[in-house]
Amino acid sequence: MTFVYRNSNTGQVVEVADRDPCLDMLDNWRIISGPEPAAASESGPASAGPDRPSENANKAAWVSYAVACGMPEADAKSLSKAALIEEFGEDSDVED
Repeated sequence: MTFVYRNSNTGQVVEVADRDPCLDMLDNWRIISGPEPAAASESGPASAGPDRPSENANKAAWVSYAVACGMPEADAKSLSKAALIEEFGEDSDVED
């Protein structure tokens, strides 16, 4: 299985053997081809990756998001909602 990611800012294309959770978390990287039909068929920026749930969403939504980002389901379910938000959240609206 090969996944191909494209950086929407620079146009750089990277091919990796497995899904890369780090690239999946970054807004500017999109899967442009791979074994998942939904990711390969839609190349638009809004639909190429899973939408990050709001911090008010329930734990199940965060587990689904973590799995979509490449985390094994058993690992995602074993973490608390707060831990999932810390791992996968990008809340840039809150400043100290």
